[in-house]
Amino acid sequence: MRTPLKISRNLKSIGRIIFGFMMALYIYLAFFKALSCTYEEFVYPNYSFVFVFFTTVGFVIGAAVAVSDVFFLSRITSNLNFLLTLFVRTVFYVIIALMVLLFFVVWDEYRLPGNAGVFSSERYLRTFFFGEFFVLVLFLTIVGIVINSFRLVVQRVGEKNFWNVVVGRYHTPHEEERVFMFLDLYSSTALAESMGHERYHNLLYDVFNDIAEPITTYGGEVYQYVGDSVVITWNIQDGTKRLNCIRCFFDILKRIEKRAGEYEMRYQHVPHLKAGLHAGKVMAGEVGVEKREIVFHGDTVNTAARIQEECVEMGEQILLSEELLFLFPAKQLKKFATRFKGIISLKGRMSQVALYTISEME
Repeated sequence: MRTPLKISRNLKSIGRIIFGFMMALYIYLAFFKALSCTYEEFVYPNYSFVFVFFTTVGFVIGAAVAVSDVFFLSRITSNLNFLLTLFVRTVFYVIIALMVLLFFVVWDEYRLPGNAGVFSSERYLRTFFFGEFFVLVLFLTIVGIVINSFRLVVQRVGEKNFWNVVVGRYHTPHEEERVFMFLDLYSSTALAESMGHERYHNLLYDVFNDIAEPITTYGGEVYQYVGDSVVITWNIQDGTKRLNCIRCFFDILKRIEKRAGEYEMRYQHVPHLKAGLHAGKVMAGEVGVEKREIVFHGDTVNTAARIQEECVEMGEQILLSEELLFLFPAKQLKKFATRFKGIISLKGRMSQVALYTISEME
């Protein structure tokens, strides 16, 4: 499941970049058409052909930039700060776009009657660099800044959170059913003391980076980072469908295990994670004035946190409530082994919580 979802996510990113460049070139064309109408000097006389041409150019530029970004540039800039990432990506976008435009200029010159079969690099370069070159550089720089700023902001606040804020989904508080996973490191206090603050922070940085892809792959969203814990949430459909919240946890464990050698070499310690999961109704809405944030309030969140604390007492890596277990599709649940662990009472909660552990079947 993970590979198709990863491919789908990459295709979505590629599609958005292509769309951005196509829209940018349409704006560029509309600007020159407005100038032409104002001053009655037609820069592009045949707008029907030019529209098709600009569509093709925008698509090719977007595709070239997007594929290079998703599979190459994103890895290079993953550890850079916001401004440096914005600068590097924008310069990269402009260079790629200019290379594609140069190709189209050469092709356009070559196909003209009388030019076919005659190669004159000097004429092609003169046409390219002494036409609209500086206007294009400025315009493409602005386009690169806009597209990358948008992507970086979305990356930092989360795609779902970003669009929720834009459409005002949580402007008016309302009730939702959600799945929550509280994910934490075993022996975090002892680790922080033995490693020191800086090395422990670096450990958390690496762990949180490693778990980001599985969270996105299985449709989750990071709700909060709380010290050395991360709170992940799904809407009830996405979290329970195909047991996404459970598969996410085991994928995270596999990711950490795969990099165990690197953790051992860098920190002399391989992180061990524990998770508590629960599902139910919460009140969702925006809070704050200077810094607005989407928050979830209710017994469901508190119960998930309390379940995670029981992992140490019961000696398990993962515990989930009976309420969540009963929401999973029976057909999908057959691929996992579940075991009843006991019933706990929570302060301020009248009903008790039955807990289960779950594991992947060989």
